[in-house]
Amino acid sequence: MEKFKYYKQVIWAIVLAGLMVLIALRISDIGEALRTIGTAFVPLILGGCIAFVLDILVVRYERWLWPTKRTGWKEKIRRPFSIILSFLTVSLIMYFIARMAVPQLIHSLSLIVAAIPQLYVDFQAWIYQTSDTLGLSSNPTIMEALNDESIVQYSKELGTKAGTYIVNTMGDVLSWTFNLFLGLIFAIYMLLDKERLMGQFQRILRAYVANPIVDRLNYFARVAIETFSNFFVGQFIDALLLGIATGITLWLFDVSYALTLACVIGLTGLIPMLGIYIGGVMGVIILLTVSPMEALMYVVIIEVLHQIESNFVYPKIVGNSVGLPGLWVFAAVIIGTSLSGLVGMLIGVPLAATLYKLLREDVSRRLATQNATP
Repeated sequence: MEKFKYYKQVIWAIVLAGLMVLIALRISDIGEALRTIGTAFVPLILGGCIAFVLDILVVRYERWLWPTKRTGWKEKIRRPFSIILSFLTVSLIMYFIARMAVPQLIHSLSLIVAAIPQLYVDFQAWIYQTSDTLGLSSNPTIMEALNDESIVQYSKELGTKAGTYIVNTMGDVLSWTFNLFLGLIFAIYMLLDKERLMGQFQRILRAYVANPIVDRLNYFARVAIETFSNFFVGQFIDALLLGIATGITLWLFDVSYALTLACVIGLTGLIPMLGIYIGGVMGVIILLTVSPMEALMYVVIIEVLHQIESNFVYPKIVGNSVGLPGLWVFAAVIIGTSLSGLVGMLIGVPLAATLYKLLREDVSRRLATQNATP
């Protein structure tokens, strides 16, 4: 019997080693297969994320629309009507911000593009003047790099790379637009049947997993859902306050397009920590066509507001809403951004807050048990 166990372990070790060798040899094919599977699930993942965010509004609308009705036509239309109102709310906010910011941004970019030829002439004259002043005009290598033919060649190479990048970006935008459309449809179905979906998932879990483990998983899920919901609400409040503060400050300093820039900052402020920089770049592009001094003043104002928001407002609003100290809020944003870019930036704080709360409760429970033991 002992010999059989020994041979069984050897066989399993050989099989495991063979699988590892096979995986190592076919790692590229396996990676491609995983990417294909992941691409197929992108619309479903997007739909789940959209449904989760919209459910925050849907729940609040359902509390307002005939909350005491349990039967009749009002109860039947409450969920669809709440979903429609949620979509309208988000769409109106996005339309208002886009209506304020996008036309002005396009106009500013068109003015900048139209001014490029004159800027090129001025820049070239400045380069030649500086070269003469520094005594570089006698260096043939430098002057060859600065002549018209070299600059035209550089421009052609840059234009080719830019064209390729634009084409690839347009393909990615179309792909993501299609995935977003499918995700919206999937989100609607999830919101309409969320109770039945959760009930089915519970039945599957209890059929294959022990009840204590299921209860523990349900608790983890409740903590995660509560934390993520509070995070998105807190992030929205923070972005709203930042947009209002930006609009008032720019208006007090008589900066052009104060309302438009406030809308831009409010929208990009939904991205944790770094959103204000994205909005700041867009604002600088808009103001450069008005006055470089106004653009500089705008940068100074945004930086001051950002320091106040990131050091005092954001940790209090978002940190308190998810129960995470300010230090760990910064750490979660930095680590999440490093690991997964924009996605990690968005989910880093609520994920860290969920783990923080679960770990804190587990530590308290273990310490209480140790203190109660004689």
